[in-house]
Amino acid sequence: MKNALQILGRIEKFNINEQRKILVALQEQQDIIISKLSALNQQFELDKECQRQNQLVGDFGAYVKKYLETKESYEAQIASLEQQIEQVRDIIADMYKEQKTYEIIDENRQKRAQHEEDLKLQKQLDEIGTNSYIKHHEEIDTGE
Repeated sequence: MKNALQILGRIEKFNINEQRKILVALQEQQDIIISKLSALNQQFELDKECQRQNQLVGDFGAYVKKYLETKESYEAQIASLEQQIEQVRDIIADMYKEQKTYEIIDENRQKRAQHEEDLKLQKQLDEIGTNSYIKHHEEIDTGE
């Protein structure tokens, strides 16, 4: 069974992926609104040029007012999304730090366990070597 730190690391990785999905969705919304704003500006320029050339009868001032309101609305939505995107990026950065902490702690724990295992093995090898040395010298001493 995996240890608790590995499980926490996997959970954190899952949470990071979920936040990435949120980030992508926010960026897509922002791109759509930016496209709408660009199209609105282009259409306004075309309508403004048409009005100037043709001197059409109508209330162009009301059209300009509506254009400015819509433009302000799009710009406010973009600013709001930028703020949300920045918050999600901060959350993701914090999650990466936490995940990295789990990984470092787990790695250190594994290194420590491996070191302890190596020490046990070395102790066993030393004991075998010592016993072999003693046995060899006893044979030499008894053989004399």
